[in-house]
Amino acid sequence: MNEIRRLFPYVKKFLPVLAGAVVMLIACGALEALIIAMLAPIFDQLAPGVSSASDAIDKFAFLRDLLGLSDDQYFLRVAVFLVIFSFFKGILLYFADYSMNTCGQKLVAGLRKEIYDHMLNQSMAFFSENQTGKLMSRAINDVDRLQESVGKRLTDFVRQIFLLIFFLALVLYADWKLAALSFAIAPLVLWITMKLGRKIRGDSLQSQESLAEISHALQETITGQNIVKAFSAEDYERGKFWSLQDRLVCLNLKIARISALGSPLIEFIGYAAFVPFLLYFNYQMSQGMKLGAFVVFVAALFRLYEPIKKLSRMHLYFQQTLASAQRVFDLLDTNIQVKEAENAVELPSFKESIEFQGVSFGYSGSEGPVLRGVDLEIRAGEIVALVGSSGAGKTTLANLVTRFYDADEGRILFDGADISMCAIPSLRHQVAMVTQETFLFSGTLRENIAYSHPEKSQEDVEEAAKAAFIHDFIMELPAKYETLVGERGQLLSGGQRQRIAIARAILKKAPILILDEATSALDAESENLVQKALYNLMQNCTTLVIAHRLSTVRMADRIVVLDRGRIVEQGDHDTLIEASGVYRKLYELQFITDEQRNGIE
Repeated sequence: MNEIRRLFPYVKKFLPVLAGAVVMLIACGALEALIIAMLAPIFDQLAPGVSSASDAIDKFAFLRDLLGLSDDQYFLRVAVFLVIFSFFKGILLYFADYSMNTCGQKLVAGLRKEIYDHMLNQSMAFFSENQTGKLMSRAINDVDRLQESVGKRLTDFVRQIFLLIFFLALVLYADWKLAALSFAIAPLVLWITMKLGRKIRGDSLQSQESLAEISHALQETITGQNIVKAFSAEDYERGKFWSLQDRLVCLNLKIARISALGSPLIEFIGYAAFVPFLLYFNYQMSQGMKLGAFVVFVAALFRLYEPIKKLSRMHLYFQQTLASAQRVFDLLDTNIQVKEAENAVELPSFKESIEFQGVSFGYSGSEGPVLRGVDLEIRAGEIVALVGSSGAGKTTLANLVTRFYDADEGRILFDGADISMCAIPSLRHQVAMVTQETFLFSGTLRENIAYSHPEKSQEDVEEAAKAAFIHDFIMELPAKYETLVGERGQLLSGGQRQRIAIARAILKKAPILILDEATSALDAESENLVQKALYNLMQNCTTLVIAHRLSTVRMADRIVVLDRGRIVEQGDHDTLIEASGVYRKLYELQFITDEQRNGIE
């Protein structure tokens, strides 16, 4: 019931349309029951001989008066009314089905949009802790199951409910004693249905989780295809994928076995219960029950079992749907760790300084803090390089500036304003990033360069590309700026992707720039072009550089050395070398090798 209650706000806006569909389905049920009831005068006309004092004899005689049936035109009029009733039933069923599907499509579209927005608003920690394939499975597979249930199955579900009601009323009207005998098996049927439903729901949760694991394995294999091939790991990945797929097949077959068991079991119970029913009917006929009333009773009873069987199967299917709904709402209930403060203010344009005041931070599940009481001031226009061994906290410090994460302790101030109290978009609009692992979207070169400002003119895009030393390369391409870059920019070299990312940052014209080891994975020629592009990018910017190469460090006005989450040294290159501290050790271990390599080249 919790999942149904959670779905109600999404259904609420479509209640008028749904109400209209329900009215049409009620009319459909009434017409179908009326068509069955018309069998009584037909069979009474064919076999009029039985007479008795039983009250049941004339129960369907009202149809003759209602339909205006006369002896000479009896069958013709019945045929005409059957055609008319069937036509209107079909029209009503069409509009009801279309209305339900419209509501289902719009409802699920709104739910999927909410899921997407919810994931967009999550912090980086959320994406670190949740596998991409599993998130995609919930947003696509689980929501698709909801869409099928609401858009397709709901119409039939509501229709079968009203058919059940009308045919139940019809058999009770025909002979309530026969009906009571026939319904003696109802509690057993209900118990079987509920028992199977609970079992299917638990297995469906496991099935959806297994499908999510398959989605994740497929996503990893596709994106990491170069590593798979480089290490000849095709057999390993194939075995892992096949194992996951076999597990999913086993779970789905288990669900199929349970689903397949319900209908024949209920049908068998129904036929077994038919034996005492026939014996009782024989007694009723001897008491004067007309053939027409009996035919209506039997026809309505068999039509009554059809919605019971369908509703039983739908109950099992809806249990699978509720399992998907549970997974979807579990995702929507995920806490957003980086939240915009109530009454958040717009952050003014950056002018003076960025200050870290006693900043400490630790990742969820890590052994201890990554940053410990960091105090640092970066003045406007200054180029500050962060250096340190792996895990020292360099990238973490940069990520706190953009509020990808929030500090556990301390504050970060932009011109004296605490960024935790500012509107997040107004903060991030003032920061541009170029990272070592450049991400390009699978669109055109122009779309990637103008990603932050798609409204920019072609001239602005080309100016940014020229400043990034990538314009000449683009103009050599057949489609020029409309060239598709492929998924994650795989059709470009590493240096080309990096310069596209720099052009993207240049076009943003943000006052604060973060460079996260932006040249560490490039060859000497590409690095030279990227360094020139970075020089153009850093003009009139406050720059925070996570440094790896010596050339990048020497561009900095100040070098900040991190060790185990603390700032242990600050100064320029020469001062820190003379100090013979952590920086000199890092220099001797890493940077001398770079100089030797550059000298050889």
